[in-house]
Amino acid sequence: MDGCGNGFDVVKWREWTSASGTAGPGRALATGDEALDRAAALLDAGGVVAHPTSTVYGLGGRPWPDVDARIAAIKRRPPGPLIRLAASPETLRRALPGARWPEAARRLADAFWPGPLTLVLEDGTDTGVAVRVDPHPVVRRLLDRAGGLLTSTSLNVTGEAPARTRRAARAALSGIGPEHGAVGWLDAGDLASGSTPSTLVRAAGEAVEVLREGAVPATEVARVLSAHPPGSPHAVGRRPT
Repeated sequence: MDGCGNGFDVVKWREWTSASGTAGPGRALATGDEALDRAAALLDAGGVVAHPTSTVYGLGGRPWPDVDARIAAIKRRPPGPLIRLAASPETLRRALPGARWPEAARRLADAFWPGPLTLVLEDGTDTGVAVRVDPHPVVRRLLDRAGGLLTSTSLNVTGEAPARTRRAARAALSGIGPEHGAVGWLDAGDLASGSTPSTLVRAAGEAVEVLREGAVPATEVARVLSAHPPGSPHAVGRRPT
């Protein structure tokens, strides 16, 4: 069962660095509901949790600026906004009242959520806000315990491949020192073979741009939007590679 990354029953909680700043053993300390309860408690205390998604392992926390900054430091990237991972579109709308949902964004959310599509919406900032609803049963149960919303990004150092297997997740976590505070891992084993990161799409007004093609092909994004009647202003652009 250790090789199955989609089931809730096999999830294990592993402490990596403790709240006191001492290195954790990485041993499995709890399973199932208790593992999720421990992860939620660490999140509530401002800690960071490595967690599975339907594509790759993520590194998440409560959507607080200081947590975003610590996750960015772990990834060795400049501080900046991270993805907001939610249990439902309704949760996103309540938690992010400033986000604008044009018709194209609503169509894409209806077609691909829960699933591996991340939408970048306008919210009055220079960068916008990236949002996703993910179907993995472990992260959905974690969200239920964590107020329905997490800040999240892929588990990897910037420029390296995201972790998809238990071995890769352990290797990524081994580079996190106690200076980053309390870090834990919801270990769900190896994720689905061939998993790729989510597709990243910007929806600003009537303009739609595929910023990163991932698990959802750009052709599928275009197919959903092509359902608009003739003369619709919706058009899909694709960032040059």
